[in-house]
Amino acid sequence: MSALASTPANDAFPAGTIIGNKYRIDGLLGSGGMGVVYSAMHLELDAHVAIKVLRGELAKNDELSSQMLFEARAVARLSSLHVVRILDVARLPSGAPYIVMEQLRGTDLATLIEKSGPLPISDAVAYLRQACEGLHEAHQLGIVHRDLKPENLFLARTPEGAVLKILDFGISKYIGGVGGGLRRAPRSTLTRSGRAVGSPFYMSPEQMRADPGLDARADIWSLGAILYELVTARCPFEADTPAALCAKVMADDAPSLHAFSASIPVQLDEILHRCLEKDPAQRFQSVAELADALRDFATAEAAPTRYASGVELRVEPPPSSRGTHLALAGVCLMLALAGVAFWQLQGTSAAHPTLTASTLATEVFPSRPAPPVPKAEPEPSAPATKPVVAKRAPVAPSPTGEEAEAAADVSEAAPSAAPKPTPPAWQRAANNRRPTSDPAARYGL
Repeated sequence: MSALASTPANDAFPAGTIIGNKYRIDGLLGSGGMGVVYSAMHLELDAHVAIKVLRGELAKNDELSSQMLFEARAVARLSSLHVVRILDVARLPSGAPYIVMEQLRGTDLATLIEKSGPLPISDAVAYLRQACEGLHEAHQLGIVHRDLKPENLFLARTPEGAVLKILDFGISKYIGGVGGGLRRAPRSTLTRSGRAVGSPFYMSPEQMRADPGLDARADIWSLGAILYELVTARCPFEADTPAALCAKVMADDAPSLHAFSASIPVQLDEILHRCLEKDPAQRFQSVAELADALRDFATAEAAPTRYASGVELRVEPPPSSRGTHLALAGVCLMLALAGVAFWQLQGTSAAHPTLTASTLATEVFPSRPAPPVPKAEPEPSAPATKPVVAKRAPVAPSPTGEEAEAAADVSEAAPSAAPKPTPPAWQRAANNRRPTSDPAARYGL
């Protein structure tokens, strides 16, 4: 395998040619007016890549060489999934630059329209909104593509499904934006003075005039023209010569979509005609605004499901409130069941106010025998005693008057100190017993 020494005049690199000591040419992928794209293999990583080089004579043009290097620097700053990735940039021994990009497998939108004709509205809108995602980041960085067309929107087959990739920032323009830091060499102007660049079927009026104040709204015109073609398989402006085409773009309005199909929604027709307004101030002012306007026409199946740029762009459909309603209904049902269970427990407590040891054993656990209740031992009885019968004293004669007075005087002078009578034995035994409220007494202890 031979190393590449210079750019061949016929732009054909034989299979097996080594570029930069690490890329092996495997074949031709495609060619355009300015460059050729080859399929190659990274020898160290064993990975497929695509290499873009300028055509033989154009490679000697310093302006075009600087333009290609500017494209590489511009795209390298973009992290969106919807922009082709730049892996490397270098120069051939001849001094001509080349760009190493990720190799994509799939088809571009131009080929898709040729094979399938008009696309379903939901699919066309989904593809365009993915393009808006990629362009949003570029516009935030001050980069205007200026050459948007179906050929530069590629449907790549990936593990996530069909993902749209924006290609060829070769004639993009830097107008300044968030972050800055992107600079061109003084000689690397992207257009010669007074020359219009781009594809005339998708070019805005200000781009045809080579207006130096051109900005991101020129890309919005191009997106409108692309969507118009996706749903009708016709360009909004068509003519036999470039001059006649430019005249139509400058003066005429695009035909209504209903001229091709009465089933196309009126709202979509209004969105497209707003994109194709002659005055940039009357168009959508950003791709985010355009993507939001198209949101209702993209189905959930066709809508993109992965975003990698990290730029917040309102392109997802609004979340459905059905899930919230179901969650609230579930909470209410759980609260109602909890209330019913609470009142049932209250009724059970009222029906069974007290559970003793015996009822717990016999009613709650009928299979288990009730615990034995210890028997109280009989209390010791007091010894029997014979009743004491008081002996009747003999009746004494009644005292005389003098004796009675004498006894009265003696009782007043000396009060009686007779002892209290002794209670009988049975009463003493009863007083000595412990009260029956004592637990020890109840169990005979």
